[in-house]
Amino acid sequence: MPDSADPARLTMARSTRTAPRFYLRPGLHVETYDAQHDTIPGGDDVSFFRDLAERAGGPVLELGCGTGRLAIPLAEAGFDVVGLDRSAPMLAVAAERRRALPADVRRRLRFVEGDMTDFRLGRRFGLAFAAFRVFMALPDDEAQRSALAAIRRHLRPGGLLSIDIFDPRLDLITPELRRQTERREFRHPKTGNMVTASVVRRVNDPVVQRFTMLWRFAEEGPDGSLVREEFEELTMRWTYRYEMRHLLELSGFEIVSEFSDFAGAPPAYAGEQVWVARRPMASL
Repeated sequence: MPDSADPARLTMARSTRTAPRFYLRPGLHVETYDAQHDTIPGGDDVSFFRDLAERAGGPVLELGCGTGRLAIPLAEAGFDVVGLDRSAPMLAVAAERRRALPADVRRRLRFVEGDMTDFRLGRRFGLAFAAFRVFMALPDDEAQRSALAAIRRHLRPGGLLSIDIFDPRLDLITPELRRQTERREFRHPKTGNMVTASVVRRVNDPVVQRFTMLWRFAEEGPDGSLVREEFEELTMRWTYRYEMRHLLELSGFEIVSEFSDFAGAPPAYAGEQVWVARRPMASL
């Protein structure tokens, strides 16, 4: 049978043409998100943001909070935390996790559905942060500036902002790159089945500094049979180090520090860009 008539290939072709964006629907990706990311590039970001919260004082605002991976331990540490995310399926997982917390922690923790480029919470915060490269989901500089303006409005004078993005590897952002070998295996937290996440294709656009990756998520039963197969598309924008510095400064922030990991290492090529900035004390 020719490849073009292979049922498996035809199924993939149909699925990839209609693949939704990451986090827009309930499914394998959302259900296994925490299992996929039990370790984070750059090291221990929970301790890093907890230390920043102690330094800045509460309340704390997390942009792109997802399933509450960071918001929950910060609330458990005694901080008043608001987590903002535009993904209803991710927030549903966060809400489920919140219901299992002690009453005093629940009172300190609130999840809100909203877009980081335009939100109004009616309060100011001592610390705002966008962890695990969530800022890279903003598709262009206009969206980035809108997000920074909204964040700045919600910080009190002297309040801190921290953003984590990656420092782009030049060999991975060329227009010729179409395939990227990336594969993860982990167990589904509820079914116990093995789940595989792999990149089907990648397209880079260096002019607009964006890449789009098509991911396949597959759950296998104990006998190795395919239980579920889903496709999702991830588009992210990379930002160069000095571009990010200028973006923060033009948006009314003072740069406090920049690291290449969450242990405080100095800036380094192809590591993380972990930024800490401040809303000036004299700002209105």
